[in-house]
Amino acid sequence: MTGIGLSDTIRALRQELVAAVNDGEGQPVRFHVDSVDLEMQVEVTASAEVNGGIKFWVLTAGGKATGGASTTHTVSLHLKAETADGGRVVTSNHLELAD
Repeated sequence: MTGIGLSDTIRALRQELVAAVNDGEGQPVRFHVDSVDLEMQVEVTASAEVNGGIKFWVLTAGGKATGGASTTHTVSLHLKAETADGGRVVTSNHLELAD
């Protein structure tokens, strides 16, 4: 297995949420995103390189392992979704439906 960085994973999630907001524009139903729960398998690697340090990698299928000590853990993140000004994330404009 190979992995991508934890920060890259969260960045991609953020981009997907922005895309969901944009896709919802003009739709008759809207969704409020209060929180996002992620459960990931991560590999914690202590690199043998001089400036390597410790890295968290979200595991993906394929690829090959590299040198250094590593262990695998399950990490659960509970993220509260909000806009830059602290407001709710809404995946479309508010549009009242007729009764």
